Amino acid sequence: MLSSANIDFSGILIDLVLIVFFGFGGVYTLTVGIVHLVKKKTRTVGYYLLSFLLSGLIGLLVSGLLAFLWAMSL
Repeated sequence: MLSSANIDFSGILIDLVLIVFFGFGGVYTLTVGIVHLVKKKTRTVGYYLLSFLLSGLIGLLVSGLLAFLWAMSL
């Protein structure tokens, strides 16, 4: 007989948080980098790192708020 599968919700949650953080951070930083490249503005690596971290945190906050609102509507 087949055994039932154990679902590791904490692992899934960590993976989801990392995907959202790096997804939002990467997409926003890449977009800003392309805009600055087209406009021929020079920025430091620190600027893009800070941009990456802030956009990743904002993405986590927004997705957490949406998840909370969805859970409250059930």
